[in-house]
Amino acid sequence: QAVSDGQFDMAAYGITITDERAEVVDFSDGYINIDQRILVGNEPEGIVDPETLDAADCSVGAQTGTTNYDKAVELVGEDSIIAFEQFPFAVQALITGDACAVIGDETAGQGYVGENADEIKLVGDPLSSDQLGFTFDKDSDLVGPFNAAIAAMKADGTMAELGNEYFSGAFTITY
Repeated sequence: QAVSDGQFDMAAYGITITDERAEVVDFSDGYINIDQRILVGNEPEGIVDPETLDAADCSVGAQTGTTNYDKAVELVGEDSIIAFEQFPFAVQALITGDACAVIGDETAGQGYVGENADEIKLVGDPLSSDQLGFTFDKDSDLVGPFNAAIAAMKADGTMAELGNEYFSGAFTITY
């Protein structure tokens, strides 16, 4: 919203490219695909996929203003959602038992599972796979140079190398 309002020239932070958003901003080409997944506690709840999540009839955490929130609404209905301004709060609600599941991006989920493997896990197949892109105000002259940089990084293998290092099962936390 801040980009379309002219507060910023561009934004980047896991922004999913959608037709609805493209009505008010321009996007770069996608630089990574992100899968949405279900994050649950390790205690047996029986939630393993969208059907068992819906049948569980419990509170699901999701971050507002994201496609993850939209997917959660699609899966369980808005009345079953606990809305959070930031993803870490949704994960904390899962860990404390205030939510039975969280809908989020797999890469973010991997990081939280890496830190809390004794308490949470990712389950089921991806719910969707979305492209992330940089966001610009309409008709920005920055889109072309960003797209050129993304294309060059894809062509020379840099993008694949970064993706494998930081956004795959190969990623490990080193602190």
